[in-house]
Amino acid sequence: MEVSSETGYFHQYAKKFRRTLTAQEVDQFAALTTDRERFAYVNELKWRVVNELPLEQSSPAKGKCLEKALKHKCEGDRALGDGEWAVAIKCYNRAYLLLPEENALEKALLLDNRSQVLLQLTKLDQSLADIDRAIGYGYPPDQLATLWERKARIFQTKKDFKSAVECYDKTIHYLQQYPTGLPPEQLAQKLDDLKKLTDTVYYQYKNVQKYLEPPKGTRSFQPHLDGAVLYDSSETEGRFAKAKAALRPNQLILREKPHAAALLQEYSGTHCSDCFERIEVLYCCPHCVDVVFCSERCERNGCESYHRYECGFLGTLWASGATIVSLLALRIITQKPCAYFEEIRHELPELSASMTDKLPDDDYRKIFNLVTHSDKRTPEDNLVWTLMATMLNTVLRMANYSAAGEENNFLGYLLLHNLQVVNYNAHDVSEVQRKHANEPALSVAVGAALYPLLALFNHSCDPGIVRYFTGTTVHVRTIKNIAAGALIAENYGPLYTRMARSERRQSLATNYKFECGCEACAADWPTCANMNHAVIRFRCTSPDACHRPVLYDLHSSSQGVRCGACGHIVDVGERIRMLREANMISRFNEANHLYQVGMYEQALAKYSAIMLIMDEVLVPPYRDYHMCQQGMRRCCLDMGSCYVSYPASEK
Repeated sequence: MEVSSETGYFHQYAKKFRRTLTAQEVDQFAALTTDRERFAYVNELKWRVVNELPLEQSSPAKGKCLEKALKHKCEGDRALGDGEWAVAIKCYNRAYLLLPEENALEKALLLDNRSQVLLQLTKLDQSLADIDRAIGYGYPPDQLATLWERKARIFQTKKDFKSAVECYDKTIHYLQQYPTGLPPEQLAQKLDDLKKLTDTVYYQYKNVQKYLEPPKGTRSFQPHLDGAVLYDSSETEGRFAKAKAALRPNQLILREKPHAAALLQEYSGTHCSDCFERIEVLYCCPHCVDVVFCSERCERNGCESYHRYECGFLGTLWASGATIVSLLALRIITQKPCAYFEEIRHELPELSASMTDKLPDDDYRKIFNLVTHSDKRTPEDNLVWTLMATMLNTVLRMANYSAAGEENNFLGYLLLHNLQVVNYNAHDVSEVQRKHANEPALSVAVGAALYPLLALFNHSCDPGIVRYFTGTTVHVRTIKNIAAGALIAENYGPLYTRMARSERRQSLATNYKFECGCEACAADWPTCANMNHAVIRFRCTSPDACHRPVLYDLHSSSQGVRCGACGHIVDVGERIRMLREANMISRFNEANHLYQVGMYEQALAKYSAIMLIMDEVLVPPYRDYHMCQQGMRRCCLDMGSCYVSYPASEK
């Protein structure tokens, strides 16, 4: 993948820079052997075209607009009055994004209304959060009683009677302290009713508190790596995952959060910048409209780390044509303070696998030694990549990332290193999208992320795993039997079932710098379209555990076939009876039905059981095994992040 597209200004900038170099300078650059040297060399020469780089930080609050925000709020108010909750939420979200931070009162009033809609949608915690924000933005004191009463009733619904009592007390306080506009008799009656209600709720609290379990905090994420997964290394394969013990289909072997993740521009307004979940209730940066968040937690995490430095620069980076590779390389830096990298600087050249394996996924040292293939790229490619690193380093300087506020060659070197790490190790983060429920779906990339453990899984054109995503969290399941000691392989794009070997190898050599020698390539397995369905590949039944394929033509009348590898005679009649008695077609149809009705775990179990039986009798490649794997892939993808454009009902 490239670091920039041809449509942005960086592509032209790189061309102009290249034209300024003499033949001698190009040769000098080509002779450099380290990324540190490459960055320092290009950074010294970039001044020749620095005026050609329209890199600038957008003005504070660019894109915010009170007039447009109030227009969306009016549309939301109309939808609220008509009971069109989904429409109201969308309007209020848009208004909240556009409201300038200085318009605190307007924000408070808008959040009050959005809280009412969320309450109607029974999103109680989100309604409470909006009430708290409205109060924080300075909601008019003479109207605060309304908010506190709503909070009290929500807590009462949640059976949090202690908090409900506290909120009812606050309601009474504000009714007594500020004019309400109610006639004295009505106010007295309301206060009396609230005091009685408070007493009732307090009585409930006192009576049930001894039976209540202690409040549970939010469950923290628990990473998972199956004990049967072992990481090994060799000169030819590098580091890779293999099975310490035999793995069966449908085992969850890995669950991992990314070291870093970045959204594609086209999803920056619909998905949370921090966790990639689709936005229901929008939170945003107070200074720009380039990112949105799904919760206060994500907003705080984003704005206090990476977005603190990227704010105001995303627009110009998108305009430059910087690809997701470049944006993710930058994110790896901006999510940590500059002092962090200075602190670990001396350790980077001496890192070993035994040390980094013990580190958490958010530690930069964990991903530093991932493969970069820096020795396999042409000098021309290296030149463009290095120039991109200088541009990203300029962003860091302009954003005052380092305390000195100057360009830092060490950070520039890390950016160049990151570009290469990301290019060969990052994964697209996908979401299943369909227009209507029960329609065929597409798996669509919404961003990219770097997963330290997943990155160590090598490629096969006949992969043994499928990966799917919930937000930025990746889940990995097995989709075939994997013997102890065998490679646990994922897929980098080319599958033997769809693409001929020559095409696969060319694609992998171009994009990943290796020639594939997986079993499907070594044996030149046919694509699904070219498989001979009249020939069955039975597994040899020799007591010596030969297990090699024995080919049998369905048009043959023979009941026995000799194994070409060991000479054993395989009773194919008995093997065919086993397949018939297993009732494969009926089981496969049952699995498909379970998938169609949304019972994904049960469907996975069915597909897995079919594959275990087939694996005893047959040797891949064969179409039925692939069909079961496809069924498992569909189930897994639908267990991850999904989006339906036009739900059956939306109000």
